[in-house]
Amino acid sequence: MSSAAEQLQSWKEIARYLRRSVRTARRWERVEGLPVHRHVHHSRASVFAMRSEIDAWRHSRAEAPRAAEAPEASAATTSIAVLPFQNLSAEAASEYFAAGLTEEITTTLSKVRALRVTSRTSALTLRGSPKTARAIAKLLRTRYLLQGSVRRFGPRLRISAQLIDAISDAHCWADTFEGELADVFEMQEKLARLIVAALKLHLTARDERQLTARGIGTVAAYELYLRARQEGWRWRRDAIDRAVQLLGEALRIEGDSAPLYAALGVAYLQYREAGIDLSERPLQEAERCAAQVLALEPGSSAALQLRGWIHYSRGRIQSAVRDLNAALAGEPHNADTLLLLCNCYIISGQVAAARPLLQRLASVDPLTPISVCMPAFADIMEGRFARALKPYRQMFGLDPANPLARLFYVWVLILNRRHRQALALVRSCPADLQDSLAGRVMRLLAAALTGELHGAPGRLPPAMAALAAATDMFPRFLAQGFALAGQRTAALRWLRIAVARGFINYPYLARHDPCFKRLRPDVRFQRLLQTTKRRWDSFVI
Repeated sequence: MSSAAEQLQSWKEIARYLRRSVRTARRWERVEGLPVHRHVHHSRASVFAMRSEIDAWRHSRAEAPRAAEAPEASAATTSIAVLPFQNLSAEAASEYFAAGLTEEITTTLSKVRALRVTSRTSALTLRGSPKTARAIAKLLRTRYLLQGSVRRFGPRLRISAQLIDAISDAHCWADTFEGELADVFEMQEKLARLIVAALKLHLTARDERQLTARGIGTVAAYELYLRARQEGWRWRRDAIDRAVQLLGEALRIEGDSAPLYAALGVAYLQYREAGIDLSERPLQEAERCAAQVLALEPGSSAALQLRGWIHYSRGRIQSAVRDLNAALAGEPHNADTLLLLCNCYIISGQVAAARPLLQRLASVDPLTPISVCMPAFADIMEGRFARALKPYRQMFGLDPANPLARLFYVWVLILNRRHRQALALVRSCPADLQDSLAGRVMRLLAAALTGELHGAPGRLPPAMAALAAATDMFPRFLAQGFALAGQRTAALRWLRIAVARGFINYPYLARHDPCFKRLRPDVRFQRLLQTTKRRWDSFVI
């Protein structure tokens, strides 16, 4: 970037670059050290600033929690992880009940604002671990652990639980709750209240309402709900089909229910997340579910998160950020909301806004590979490619059968110009993963590196192209591959799709991505950059 383009020549330009008012920019210079310079021999109002210095200031400022963030971040000073409950029932088929109960207790405790609860996905990684309580708590970055078991025998249910202080390795309490299956809701509430009492937490009026809320009133519908939740997380068409069917049955039994509609909306979106159905239908069905939840529970965090996810899927990132921030106000430590909001900020070129949220995400979801890699994604978007090598290598090592984990690592290796390693990783891809969308994109990137893509047709098979165009991620990878191969027209076509789907990180496209080096002089790329910059400039944090 030229020195002229690097400079911001007035308070108005500085404020616009910061997306704040001139008054705020002046205050930040006076109170928080915003790097603003004054021209020698000019009037006091004649100021200038360097974009790179402001970027560095924002990054350093984001490393520590912002003053505005501090009250909310420090409110949850007590932390707990709910470890997977053991299924002690005679029937192995009851495993879904133990898993679902673990998730429901986690969700219930997460609604107490003074309590930071580790996400279910991180806690699940330590199922059956032989590690000591102290070692598990250290991995999960928490102090207290809740362990338990579930036994079903006919219509009867027994839940045993114990609360452990991992620092002292002391048992705070242990108790057993026994009754009819229909008593499960009262058992869950009693368990949550005993934990709150043991940890000496103060419940607000809102907390009280959350603990006593009964979104599902019948045991039959509740069991179907628990089964559906477990099916949905298997990420296969047949499993998600069953989840949708089970939730439909639960709604016929229960009638209108906010938790059931919310779970059904998530199930429909899982078709897209798993790459099974990227048509409009899952989004339309999820939108109907979100509207039902909001009609039943106005301001519901679950519905706002769901609607934010829908906006993101449609490329409406500004609307997604609005809804996700509103959802986070109600549930400030919800790992799924934090993850999606961080991703929205990062792809929008608002990395500084994502940094404090990334810290919070790390505190509640320290072991889920995608969450662990999010700070590295932020580093990549700021041109710090070397920092991303280790996190993405670890992500791939934790889940080598996941084609996306392999694709991400290939991408990071290419950004770091480690082409030989990237090619080796593509060539070692198992045969059953090669025909997945991620596998095909990997092969295209490899062909760009070897020269096989040079002069080849710049189009993809229609089915693959339709799948890729439904996200912001795959079009970006394809644009990079075609750009590396010198196929500018194909690269620009896919980059336009990525921008339309919400990837408006102007600084990354304009300065950092090495794959677009030969594309940047192209007048068509410059026009696309101007469009991207307008959207980036107008984005509201």
